Amino acid sequence: MPPRVLLVITKGEAGGAQTHVDQLCQAVGQRAVFSAAIGGEGSSPLGEALTAQGVATTHLPSLQNSLNPLKLWPAVKALLALIRSQQPHVVHAHSAVAGVIARIAGKISQTPVVYTVHGFGFKPQAPRLVRYNAWLAEALLAAWTTRMVCVSHFERQLARQLPMDPERVSVVHNALSDVPWLSQPEAEPASLVMVARMAAPKRPDLLLQALHRLSEQGLQPAAHLLGGGPALAAQQQLANDLNLTQVHFAGDVPNVAEQLAQHQIFVLLSDHEGLPISILEAMRAGLAIVATRLPGIEELITDNEHGLLVPNEPQAIARALQRLIGDATLRQRLGQSARQRYVQAFQPQAMAEQLMAIYQEAPLLPTASWPMTLPRRPRAALASQRAQRQQSQLGWALLGTLALALSWGMGWLLQQQGWATRDFGRTVLACAMPYAVAAHLLYRAAHLPAAERGSLLLVTTALPFVLTPLGFALLQQPYSRGAVLLTYGLTVLWFWLGERWLMRQRAFKLLYWEDEQPAHMHQLMQELGGAQRETPLQLIRWPDHWRQDPGLCPPALAVQGALTVPAQDRPGETTQTLRRRILTQLKLHHIRLYSPQAVAEALTGRVPASTLDSELWQPDGNPAYDLLKRLLDLLVVLMLMPLWLPLSVLVGIAVRLDSPGPALFSQWRVGLHGQPFRIFKFRSMRHAPLATAQFAQTNDPRITRFGHFMRRSRLDEIPQLWNVLKGDMSLIGPRPEQDTFVQQFAEQIPSYPYRHLVRPGLTGWAQVQQGYAASAEETAVKLSYDLYYVTHYSLAMDLLIALKTVRIVLTGHGAR
Repeated sequence: MPPRVLLVITKGEAGGAQTHVDQLCQAVGQRAVFSAAIGGEGSSPLGEALTAQGVATTHLPSLQNSLNPLKLWPAVKALLALIRSQQPHVVHAHSAVAGVIARIAGKISQTPVVYTVHGFGFKPQAPRLVRYNAWLAEALLAAWTTRMVCVSHFERQLARQLPMDPERVSVVHNALSDVPWLSQPEAEPASLVMVARMAAPKRPDLLLQALHRLSEQGLQPAAHLLGGGPALAAQQQLANDLNLTQVHFAGDVPNVAEQLAQHQIFVLLSDHEGLPISILEAMRAGLAIVATRLPGIEELITDNEHGLLVPNEPQAIARALQRLIGDATLRQRLGQSARQRYVQAFQPQAMAEQLMAIYQEAPLLPTASWPMTLPRRPRAALASQRAQRQQSQLGWALLGTLALALSWGMGWLLQQQGWATRDFGRTVLACAMPYAVAAHLLYRAAHLPAAERGSLLLVTTALPFVLTPLGFALLQQPYSRGAVLLTYGLTVLWFWLGERWLMRQRAFKLLYWEDEQPAHMHQLMQELGGAQRETPLQLIRWPDHWRQDPGLCPPALAVQGALTVPAQDRPGETTQTLRRRILTQLKLHHIRLYSPQAVAEALTGRVPASTLDSELWQPDGNPAYDLLKRLLDLLVVLMLMPLWLPLSVLVGIAVRLDSPGPALFSQWRVGLHGQPFRIFKFRSMRHAPLATAQFAQTNDPRITRFGHFMRRSRLDEIPQLWNVLKGDMSLIGPRPEQDTFVQQFAEQIPSYPYRHLVRPGLTGWAQVQQGYAASAEETAVKLSYDLYYVTHYSLAMDLLIALKTVRIVLTGHGAR
């Protein structure tokens, strides 16, 4: 799957960075899916060029060439909205302001950002204040830069001044695709051309002053200045003041390559540069070049070999121009040498290969949490996703004791003002117990799918605090209801913040190296219903260059694990050798390995069919919780007996009045450890014997009028509370099946009998997730939920099921 890359650039006007973006899209082609965000309103030359290539382009009016925070934030919000709608794998920013906005938006959205530096603003040649501000902005955001790309080695040396891992900084030279238009540098008379935006750091004024010196010596070569900009009018006025009638200002032109081919000498004068594309364009055209001696330019041109390098002094520039104007042979030699260097070193394919490798690496690299810090190596990486979440949950809960301290402090202040009693502070301290219970329940439920976290937070925090007044009453101790409510509110808020901030459901990022694995994973998720809902799963391919040398893998990876399959499922010596080398690196880097089945189970709350069909899959029970659960069942049923016993009498009378036959219906079902027991229900169907067991169907004609109401409200299940008292059933567990169905499904599905490791229940994980099963196929789906429950059941999960059951009773969902 090709990576999706969102290109962000401050301006869409003609310029070096814009040409780079255009050439990048052409060179990479179909190997990446590009989209672009360009600052400014309306169309732009870059936008039109990218649209012609089929790149989806969006103009952001709020993205302006300003580092004013009041202007930056609207641009960040606009880019965030674009990132969330397009879901790119990588954001690639070009130019300084776009780099600032992209890195802030990338940090907020947890999207890796590649930042190409076309020229740092803190070069030694820049003014002191500009240099300091530019360094500060880059230093603050270096921590959130996944990879930094410099267009020259000089820029990379400057990057060493930033608080950033040098291994994250790469040099990728600008490149240009070839064109058919070539200059004839030896042609007479020689004319000059300069391609530059009329703004700092470019210095067209130096060229005009040099031409004025030549005119004093009787030389008046034609000179064309291509490019617009804010200083264009000032340069035209200077040319008029110097009486340079041979100078022509063309402004922005669409056909730079054709224009260059019409001249013999190219000039670029500047205060500082990265790796100027305009010089590459001149080298490609075979022009004789005169340029300022700057570090970035020296990486392109060797003085007197590929061109002439001069200081920014009009007299030195005039001497170089005079030398070239008078020597056609020199112009030809320099032009041919420059052209040859372009062909050898600055073709787009090399640039594309380097950037594709960076795009593949970027989603795997972590960034720092705070500005001006380095990324930390993830801890406990060998632990499973559940264990890592539990570790985060534990740390957050311990830190949350500060919330209790805050509550106590508020109580003390209220007591000092006479607005609260001494009981307030004592109650707050006592509420440490329900807080600890809520934290423990959340800790135990770390395995549950992401979609259940909201309901889980609600029920695990509410129950301990609801029972807190009962505890005070049993101990006959005074307490403050306000303190309980305050502590409960702070507890909910604290754990909600933990879910939203520290442990929010980021994408479950997994490495893979076999091309068929994403399709296999998608198919598995479809089978389990995960494709119909949003699942936080992101599969990232092992980069191609790491395949050739797995040792290139960096020490820290921003993934939660790697997707793999057993070795016997991947024949072939070459495949096995590559697999072993990659697995070795992953284990050395403490990366957890997952099977597709384990990932699907964690994300959907179901056990995959391949596991159900396995003869070796054997879950264990939870004896300690089984005992606690039995005690809770007895306690709840006995406490609620004054409610359900009279209700049973009323429902039984209504059943007898609604249709002929007994009020109760009994049937043999299979319970704990496969033991048969007689289950009791209120009769909801017409009284008639059945020859064979069968499923109830939607709108089953056997169901009575009152039976429909009982099934929707689950009143027909009330007699099963007697089964709970006897120990045949539990309040929560897999629904018991008839022996006929058990025998049938056990033959078809090897793992079916393991649902009898726990007591059957009035409601269960399958009931609240799926509803009633009315066929063998739906029963197989129900079994996948039941076995997930058998594997993971806990008090927290039972509380969640109870909450969802109440919702179902109120809505009638899943009734037949």
